[in-house]
Amino acid sequence: MPMGSSPPRWYRITRHEAESEKAQDKSAPLFPHGYLGLRHDAWGISEKMDLYIDIELRDGLLVATARGNLTFDETLRLFKQVFDTAKQNQVSKILVNGLSVEGELSTLERYNLGIELMAYLKQHQLNPRLAVVGKPPAVDGFGVRVGQNRGLTTEVFSSQQEALHWLNKWPS
Repeated sequence: MPMGSSPPRWYRITRHEAESEKAQDKSAPLFPHGYLGLRHDAWGISEKMDLYIDIELRDGLLVATARGNLTFDETLRLFKQVFDTAKQNQVSKILVNGLSVEGELSTLERYNLGIELMAYLKQHQLNPRLAVVGKPPAVDGFGVRVGQNRGLTTEVFSSQQEALHWLNKWPS
């Protein structure tokens, strides 16, 4: 680790941890002590949560690694979580690694995902640089294209290294 840089902060969001929030004080902040705590009603956690995400913050970069089964609702929820975490931590460069995601969204679902996420970014006044890593059929680039057509700076990559190289072109 370079001199003067802080160690990466890790956040892990799982169904078990999200559900354990039910027993805790609902008025607690969403980010107590550097941990991304989720309130059940704040994120609308469903009975079955098949898609999980790990979030790592590094100097000016948020890396989200998704795993599990792809569904429209879960994908939308997790991208919103990633964007909220980036805003909370004042990070504008985001890498979403979907290489461990299984399943497939329909073309219409991919289009709607792009539309809804762009509306969310606009509503929350966010303008991130978004690199998406994945492989077909889970990631085919169509949702990224929808975002690009609406002004989002985003690209799709087949490896995390390529995505990091592209993100490093942008200032933090």
